[in-house]
Amino acid sequence: MVEERYCSRCGQENTEPKETVGHLIGHFFEDLTHFDGKFFVTVKDLIIRPGFLTREYVAGRRITYLNPIRMYIFISAVFFVALFAGSEESADQQEDHTHAVNVFRQQMADSLRGVKTQDLRGAGAGVDSLQRAFNDSLAVRLDSVSKKSGGESLSLHQSSSGKVVIDIEENKYNSLREFDSIQRKLPDSARETSTMRWIIRHNIRQKVKHGGQSKMHIEVNVQHDIPKIMFLLLPLFALYVGWFYSRKKYYYVNHAIFSVHFHSFVFLLFLFFLLLSVIIPGPLTGLILAGISPIPIFIYLVAALHGMYQQSWRLSLLKGLAIALLYMITLTLASSLLMISVFFRI
Repeated sequence: MVEERYCSRCGQENTEPKETVGHLIGHFFEDLTHFDGKFFVTVKDLIIRPGFLTREYVAGRRITYLNPIRMYIFISAVFFVALFAGSEESADQQEDHTHAVNVFRQQMADSLRGVKTQDLRGAGAGVDSLQRAFNDSLAVRLDSVSKKSGGESLSLHQSSSGKVVIDIEENKYNSLREFDSIQRKLPDSARETSTMRWIIRHNIRQKVKHGGQSKMHIEVNVQHDIPKIMFLLLPLFALYVGWFYSRKKYYYVNHAIFSVHFHSFVFLLFLFFLLLSVIIPGPLTGLILAGISPIPIFIYLVAALHGMYQQSWRLSLLKGLAIALLYMITLTLASSLLMISVFFRI
């Protein structure tokens, strides 16, 4: 039996089990305004006072501010929804159109190469050779994927819409059985290396899968993988920060909260840049924003290190440079592993 308003053991409010609809609505608006108030106060301090929120959280002064994890999830979710919603439709239409054109061009090129010209009466083989050369020249211009020596190629890159694009060319072999048969007949010195053999076999497998096309353009949507990778990078960034500060004074969890606050600011900055690109449309705007984005991020990192760990600006700058370099290498490796994983999934 609880006589007071709150239980002295668990803190549960002493309320009637059966609540009215009006009471539920009141709770909803209280929670909503409470969240909004905390959110705006937290975002304000996050932007104008780098490192302050982390220092307050470590000191135990947390009631005034939004929980770091909740803030990160909310801000990153808004950013990715805005990013993909704004570019998905137009990018899909453009890439679908490009893919259709490339397929048509490649079919025309393959058809021209396969034409068997007949000797024209009275003209002889010279006209036949001229026509064959004309067909080959036109086919080269129509190729949607640049032809490389050797008859096989593989390239991977990431498009602006968050898709991994894979271009595969295979002109030598029609089946894995044919490739394996030819390789067995060759002397050891003439056989493909193990890496090249694996690539060629994969290209042939895709060629058979796509109906015998010699050139394939494959797109894999990885938009849903990017937020997951970013969330996994949070503890790695915290680890890098921890390498440069005393383990006796700071625990790993302190660096983890710093990492969450830092990435929350990064997503807010990207959200602001995304809004600018909508207000000022054009490819030049996107290039300019992408080019300058590392500058405010690095400045904020140095200021946040100085604000959280209370060291000199010189030390914070040097440590910020080292942490940024480690993180850039990690981002590059993560992007490469993402594309390789997509290659294995197709």
